[in-house]
Amino acid sequence: MLSKSPYKIGLGPKTLSRARRILGSLLLLLTVVIVAGIHQGVASGDFDKVLFKPFREFGSDFEKAVNSPPSPVASPSATLRSSDPSSTPFVKKTVPPQQTKPVVASCIRKNIREGEFASNKCYSQQDFEDLQYYLQRYNSAVFDLQAANGSMRITCNCRVQQECDFFKQSCEDDKNKKTQAESDIEKYKGIIQGIIARGK
Repeated sequence: MLSKSPYKIGLGPKTLSRARRILGSLLLLLTVVIVAGIHQGVASGDFDKVLFKPFREFGSDFEKAVNSPPSPVASPSATLRSSDPSSTPFVKKTVPPQQTKPVVASCIRKNIREGEFASNKCYSQQDFEDLQYYLQRYNSAVFDLQAANGSMRITCNCRVQQECDFFKQSCEDDKNKKTQAESDIEKYKGIIQGIIARGK
């Protein structure tokens, strides 16, 4: 003879039927929720966010709650000490003095390699431009002097009277050019030497 199950002894047929209905309803409800979640995940394209993310968040929150140490409770005396302004030391902030750099005026270097003005100095913008200009004028005056001397060797060295009469005016012009060139050379030389003396 088969022994009856101990669970069925105290339950009548009506109770078992009702329990089966309740359990079936719960299973059906759970199935509907799962299917709705899957449908929502597929429809939104965010399957992971809808179904798995809530479980992962719950798990991580639960793990934090279990593993976190209890927060220490501050004693009332420590709270009073920290709120008392007289107990905290006053720290005076010192601002380091700013070092001012000396302002250095910019200059332009001019290297004169040859001649009596040979130098390698630095000049202000205005002196540099003046030096360039007067060096040009000086070289032009030197060229004029050389040209006048060369021409005078022809125009002022006549051998016969007829030749002297022919070059008389040209010789005078060349002499005037020579005098002017020599004057210009001395003038420009003084100006250039003054500018070079101001260089650094």
